[in-house]
Amino acid sequence: MGGKNSGRRPGPTALKVLRGVVHMARMNQDEPTAPDGPVVRPGTLTRGGRIVWDEMSPIVLAMRTLTAADVSAFATYCEIEATRRLASSQKDATADTAIMPLLTALKLERDSANLLRPYYERFGLEPSGRARLRVPKAVEPPVSKWAGVLA
Repeated sequence: MGGKNSGRRPGPTALKVLRGVVHMARMNQDEPTAPDGPVVRPGTLTRGGRIVWDEMSPIVLAMRTLTAADVSAFATYCEIEATRRLASSQKDATADTAIMPLLTALKLERDSANLLRPYYERFGLEPSGRARLRVPKAVEPPVSKWAGVLA
């Protein structure tokens, strides 16, 4: 009755392993993983997009929700957020002069906010999005019992 895309989205295989799911047939053995490597800001961002990138990338890198595989999606988020901020700033400039530019700025701000919602969830930038995300803890190298003895 349902199609291929009906129902809940499947969880990542790493999360199923952590939970102890024993149904090997339900696990995707060929699930792709994000590559390790530096996250580099794309050169195609506008000035506003670069400002948003510089503000938000340290936050999502610290939460470990931005990887090298997510650069394009995060750049899209930065551009939409820059558009929302521009529309918000235009409300003040046009509030005293004319009603039509004000309504246009309000509509652009509202539309941008609706476009931003899935990106906030994907990168854990809202509390409900962080509640659903699971990221592996950073692994620290083991400390030798002889460390510091000869210092």
